[in-house]
Amino acid sequence: MSSIDAARHTRFASVDTFRGAVLALMLFTPATSAAGYAWLRHAEWDGLTASDWLFPTFLVTSGLSLSFLLRPRTAESGRPASTTYVRLIRRLVLLIVAGLVYNAYGDSWFDLGELRFTGVLQMIGIAGAVAAAAALAGRALGGGQKTWWIVALATAITLLYGVGLDVASCDPAGRCSPYLGIDTALLGDSHVYRAGQAGWDPEGIVTSIASSALVLYGFAAGVLLQRHGRASHTQTVARVAALAALCFAGGLVAAQWLPANKRLLTPAFVLLAAGTALAVFCIVYLLVDATQRASSNSGPPRAAWPFIALGRNALIVFLAERFLLQTARRVRLGDRSIQERLLQDVLPFGEPAVHLAYTAVLLVIVTLIVGVLHRRRLYLAL
Repeated sequence: MSSIDAARHTRFASVDTFRGAVLALMLFTPATSAAGYAWLRHAEWDGLTASDWLFPTFLVTSGLSLSFLLRPRTAESGRPASTTYVRLIRRLVLLIVAGLVYNAYGDSWFDLGELRFTGVLQMIGIAGAVAAAAALAGRALGGGQKTWWIVALATAITLLYGVGLDVASCDPAGRCSPYLGIDTALLGDSHVYRAGQAGWDPEGIVTSIASSALVLYGFAAGVLLQRHGRASHTQTVARVAALAALCFAGGLVAAQWLPANKRLLTPAFVLLAAGTALAVFCIVYLLVDATQRASSNSGPPRAAWPFIALGRNALIVFLAERFLLQTARRVRLGDRSIQERLLQDVLPFGEPAVHLAYTAVLLVIVTLIVGVLHRRRLYLAL
């Protein structure tokens, strides 16, 4: 934990606000088991629900931020500062380590023989590292920050991964991922999702690499934001919205090939999720950055403050959620756990609303934690 330094580049409050809003919604996913809230559940197999949309959207926001981290040090050099490469490697390693701790505390309870090596934080680290390497390689080959090159790269990754889903076989056909064999061969059956019994791993190694496409679509939008965000809100929205429409249209076409499926990360899912995420970002940008400039305020709207606090300390949010939820489930007060007492004795709601109230309490606690850190300008920066 360290005090924040002056930003290397101009920050857009909309980026932090968007990421924070996504994290706030992600904190409501523990309520998905509650009957009556189908919109909070993941699709049974094919399809795209609100819960399915959240994590890929977070990857898109990672791409938005990555575009600023990798912005060339000078217009002439075309390269980021040398310290950026060290930071990228450190970020990958720390996210993998944090992901293992996240899994150990929540799933295997530190049983290393059953510890899952894959997971959401590991996927964020791998996807970000692959996207950064791809963007830098593309820049070296194509010169400059060419949006079309980044989009083409993301689309190529998505389609190549989709070809593997289509042509490779697995069992049971239609309800599995052919890439699971790679995960189990490298990591072992007991260290992947559901010990390999599910037939797929939503955060497997190959899937994590392919999810870099989501980061790259966000990266492309970030380049557009850097280029036009301060000069013209109209151009910014028009260009990012055009990218969103392109992704969404591509997703509809790809759905005729392979249906949208989060567990398998099909091309249709990636493109539809990316298009929707970028469309929503356009709205957030207009509400936050455009409003700020139009009103000549020195800062973003006050309503954005809690979302900015969440967005600036995303890793704290992930870790705090896991710690609080698992502690509430495992620590007992008398004959029942903290969670059972909250659901049964404290919160004055019936089923299923009590589950939403419970996750609302979680959101308030996490927001208070990151709010204090944000006010003190303390961030867990990777």
